[in-house]
Amino acid sequence: MAKAQSPKQVVIEWIDHILDRKKWNGTDLARHCGLAPSTILRLLNNPDHPFVPTITTLQKIANGSGYPIPKKVMAALGADDAKEAAADAEAGESSSRSSRRTTPTVELRHVSSLPSALQSAASPRRDGYVPAPPQLAGDDTAFAFHMPDNSFGQWLKTGTLMYATKRRDPVPGDLVMLTGKDEKTKVRLLVDINESGLSLSKSMPVTEDETMQFDDIKEIAIILVTVRE
Repeated sequence: MAKAQSPKQVVIEWIDHILDRKKWNGTDLARHCGLAPSTILRLLNNPDHPFVPTITTLQKIANGSGYPIPKKVMAALGADDAKEAAADAEAGESSSRSSRRTTPTVELRHVSSLPSALQSAASPRRDGYVPAPPQLAGDDTAFAFHMPDNSFGQWLKTGTLMYATKRRDPVPGDLVMLTGKDEKTKVRLLVDINESGLSLSKSMPVTEDETMQFDDIKEIAIILVTVRE
């Protein structure tokens, strides 16, 4: 089982994502956010240092980069800090910054069709964040992931970006993401729900060619948006 991230690791993960998306280095980020370069570089270059930035500093990073503080970061820093962040976001650092439009994001999860024992070796990269489509903005259950296999052939290729939600229960006709207790993830069309489990299809046109028992399911989410890359 993966070791839980520390609050500082969660913050660094978010900053790494911003730098990757913006094609910036730590000094670039500090300059855009009105921070001393040492504030950012101390985080990125010395992860063992006890320094953890304040919510006020994180809000400056959010304002300067255009990437709002994710709920995952707020939660890692505690409920009181999350409330402070929300207040800072509402007030804004200045009139110019408060008027700047930001893009809502959702967590990008790594999922795999491989057995859990092989997943860490196959994909050592960390999770990140991606812009949220309009229909998922404000949905705190939403997340994104890449199609883990090619079970649907040309219809849904491996690597297709998918956005999912757990805001409602799935119903027949939904495209769903299923993660089993063995940590293997698959995408299927939900054909029917019965007393023992789910009837599924991995083909087009739809055929009931697979079943999954409730006791074997660790997580289920409804796919609302797919983005072919």
